[in-house]
Amino acid sequence: MAEHSKMSYQGLKTGQEFPPATFQVDSTIVADYLKAIEEDNVLYQDTGLVPPMAVAALALKALINAISMPPGTIHVSQEFEFTDTVSTQDVLTGHATVSRIQERGKLHLMTVAISVVNQKNRPVLAGKTGFILPVP
Repeated sequence: MAEHSKMSYQGLKTGQEFPPATFQVDSTIVADYLKAIEEDNVLYQDTGLVPPMAVAALALKALINAISMPPGTIHVSQEFEFTDTVSTQDVLTGHATVSRIQERGKLHLMTVAISVVNQKNRPVLAGKTGFILPVP
């Protein structure tokens, strides 16, 4: 899930792993996220706690930055389980593996398993996301 080298989706195979992506959600990112989703719950304001979906959004961002996706790509699904809290002190590492690829005519259906662990290697997120990618 590294940002520096994009993989072509056409060369991806089931079971293929993306390079891990390490990131930290600081208080500025939390504030920006809360503003973007118009959330005013005091639970996340100046407490050091990170909203779970902010972690998911950053994991998805890292994945999308790792794949060269053509125009017309559609993000069709996501399913996440949050298994631990995250604070702004945590350093997170996201892992992603292609779990399924199907070709349907002029479309590719791709499902990617995603997991995120903290600096203690404790899982904080597990799930999957799906895309429909047009064949050029």
